[in-house]
Amino acid sequence: MVTNYYRAGLGNVGSFQSSGIPWCSSSVTCPASGAAVLANRIDFPYVSRTVVIRNDGAATIRVGFSDAGVRGIENAYYFTLAQNNSLELDFKVRSVFLYSDSAGAGLATVVAGLTGIDPSELQYNWTGNAGVG
Repeated sequence: MVTNYYRAGLGNVGSFQSSGIPWCSSSVTCPASGAAVLANRIDFPYVSRTVVIRNDGAATIRVGFSDAGVRGIENAYYFTLAQNNSLELDFKVRSVFLYSDSAGAGLATVVAGLTGIDPSELQYNWTGNAGVG
């Protein structure tokens, strides 16, 4: 009896070459900077191939890959998006974190192309790595 079971993992090139499974969430709230709340964590059902983030609100928003990084707890491991701007990222992540860069809450849309790779393959979403937080 054969007991080998193949499944795609993080090193599976084909998962990142083919088009992704569509995923979208709009009207995503980005908590106000300085508020005693965590950043809004957007979890994907599979590891991403691409991620597009669009700022739909008036406040500049912070985008990062860990709560501590996007809130700037130890270091500022995030990038900012001004109103009506968007950015496409070719990253394999299981989550993105959104936070307002001002005292007012922000609003965003997140669109992703997903692989079929289980998010457990990427246990910590790069948290703890330099540049992530």
